[in-house]
Amino acid sequence: ITDTLAELSALLRRLIGARIELQMIHGRDLWPVKVDASQLEQVIINLAVNARDAMTDGGTLVIRTGHYQCHRQHRVGHDLMPPGDYVLIEAIDTGHGISPENIEHIFEPFFSTKELGSGTGLGLSTVYGIVKQTGGFVSVESELGSGTTFKIFLPRYIGSEQVHSNTLMDQPA
Repeated sequence: ITDTLAELSALLRRLIGARIELQMIHGRDLWPVKVDASQLEQVIINLAVNARDAMTDGGTLVIRTGHYQCHRQHRVGHDLMPPGDYVLIEAIDTGHGISPENIEHIFEPFFSTKELGSGTGLGLSTVYGIVKQTGGFVSVESELGSGTTFKIFLPRYIGSEQVHSNTLMDQPA
C-alpha cells in the first residue's frame, strides 16, 4: 500500500491543486493486503477529488495509513466488521463536511450533492464497491464546517499455506 500511495502522490497533488496541502503519512511495516493496485488507486483518487470539491477555498487533505486491530465485531456503516487485523487508510479533509441527512446516502449509486453537471454520483459508490470486493470496510465521519474523514479497512492478507514438493528430492540419484 505504501508503494502504491507513494507513486500516486504526484498525481494527487496535480488533481487537488495548489490551494490544498497534501500530507501523506505512512504507517511503518504495514501488513500485506490483497487488493488490485489500480483499483486502490481509483479509490484514493475518488476520495481526493471529493475532498478537493469540498475545499473550494483551500485546505488540507491527509492520507494516512496504519494498522488497525479489531478485537470484537462492530458496526462500520451498514456492515458488521469481524474481529481481525486490518490495514487502515484514512482520507481526512478540512472541507465543508457532509450533512447528516446526506451522509447515509453517499455510497448509493448516482447520489450526489454536487451541482448538476459537476459529478456523476458514482465516485463513492465505486469506492464502496472496490473496498467490499476486497473483503474490507469503509466508514465516514463528518461534521459540517469541519471536514470529513473516510476510513478504509482492508483485511490483513496472511496467504494460504501451500505444500510444495521438491521434485529433485523425489528423483533417484
